[in-house]
Amino acid sequence: MRNYIHIILLLFVLSSTVFGQSPDWSVNENKFQYTMSFEGFVNVDGKNLTSANDKVAAFVNGECRGIASPIYVASEKKYVVYLTVFSNTDSEVVNFKIYDAANNAVKNVEKTKVFENNKHYGDLFQAYSFASPALRTEAAILDFSFKDLKTAKIIDGSQITLYAAKGTNVSALNALFELSPGASLFIGTANKISGSNAIDFTNPVLFQVLSEDQSVVKQWTVTVKLGTAQFYKKDAVCYAGGVIKVLYGENEAIADLTKDGIKISTQNIQNGQTIFSNLEAGKYNVSIGGTTKEIVINQKQ
Repeated sequence: MRNYIHIILLLFVLSSTVFGQSPDWSVNENKFQYTMSFEGFVNVDGKNLTSANDKVAAFVNGECRGIASPIYVASEKKYVVYLTVFSNTDSEVVNFKIYDAANNAVKNVEKTKVFENNKHYGDLFQAYSFASPALRTEAAILDFSFKDLKTAKIIDGSQITLYAAKGTNVSALNALFELSPGASLFIGTANKISGSNAIDFTNPVLFQVLSEDQSVVKQWTVTVKLGTAQFYKKDAVCYAGGVIKVLYGENEAIADLTKDGIKISTQNIQNGQTIFSNLEAGKYNVSIGGTTKEIVINQKQ
């Protein structure tokens, strides 16, 4: 009998250790006239909380004004909290706390919200972040390429252009990309994983980059061009000659450089580009793939 009691006591201690003591948060909804709502997610130390025992709660001057726990939304394959905050007046400052059940810890959320009746924040794509510490807000494509395909590339703001060889099948390319830390990439609301996708680039593709805290969405357009030459120049200065850079999607293609009708250099495209350097001031013609471009190198002081 004594051993049985010891086992029961041990199980109780273990249970208390694993699940912890949930904070005594409660709200009397009947006391309030107005509501504000959030559709969000809960994150502690970079990890999204998913247990029904986890909680996020809203407070005004220490008084609990709303509580919610994560629930699973099967259609989106994610956990969401639907938090309703109660008040009798606008403009109150609302603070938030998180209860992490697995670690039996209460965390403060740094950001606050000013109460506004009938205001709603967040949706299933761009949920409101209840996080401790706060998550990052950057949303950018830092680099973009394709698996098993050599291309030349230009990134100009939110426009990315890649040049591939003529005849390349671009209807199902596997994109490789680097994003801002913690950010995610989408076409519409469909999440894309770097190196594990098949995207049709027959036409320009519009991507959405969602920041780690989901507060920022930015759009980027990626275009793939086949066998199209692009030309760039740098004028000559007193200490260095000018430069002409040619981008072309077909490696080993021949680029000819002429001046005053005389061919002065021939170079092959390597890794999507070739560079003619140490050029004196004057008018040049670059020919590649049936295209000829006139480029003027100026002498700058």
